[in-house]
Amino acid sequence: MTPEQRREQIAREATRLIAQYGSYGLSMQLLADAVGMTVPGLNHYVSSREEVLSLVIETYYDMDTGTYAPIPEDRTGNGNGDDGTAGTKRPISLPACLRSLVAANAERPQMVALFMQLAIEASDPKHPAHAFYRDRHRTILERMMRADWDLPDVYRDPEMLHDLVATVFFAMDGVQVQAMTNPDESMTDLWARAERVLFPSPIWDGHR
Repeated sequence: MTPEQRREQIAREATRLIAQYGSYGLSMQLLADAVGMTVPGLNHYVSSREEVLSLVIETYYDMDTGTYAPIPEDRTGNGNGDDGTAGTKRPISLPACLRSLVAANAERPQMVALFMQLAIEASDPKHPAHAFYRDRHRTILERMMRADWDLPDVYRDPEMLHDLVATVFFAMDGVQVQAMTNPDESMTDLWARAERVLFPSPIWDGHR
């Protein structure tokens, strides 16, 4: 097994264990047992529990939900939403794309909790996930600004769209925290309330 394959195995098994026991239930010994190694052997690939958790987020967080998948790389017809005409694509509904992302995250609360936990810890430049979190927001924002969204006229202004997209992700972070700390409302219910404010009628009617 190559080092890359071993790290993939470690990330895969750590993800399974987090889903079963939660991030706080994951220990280096438990993970070492799962991949058939000793803890010293495991440390050749990941030096700490924090590095393991960072590896899980970097490997699977966006892959599992397709965070980037609904967002085309540019405005040249590489998006989704085929309109039935060969070689052409419909513009993408921004509210619908975000609803899909929230629904996917609602199905994996342990991973979302880990993502939020590491986001705070990774503010330390020495944290293994610091570069990932530093770059991730910029990468998503850039891709969303290039996407061929179905937008009301006012949001075809790049500055207006930039402010909206940034605010959307501020709101999404808040919804995720609230959903994890308030069991009375689900993540999807909370997002539905946020969506009414972010994408109000009549401006967004016909663009959902």
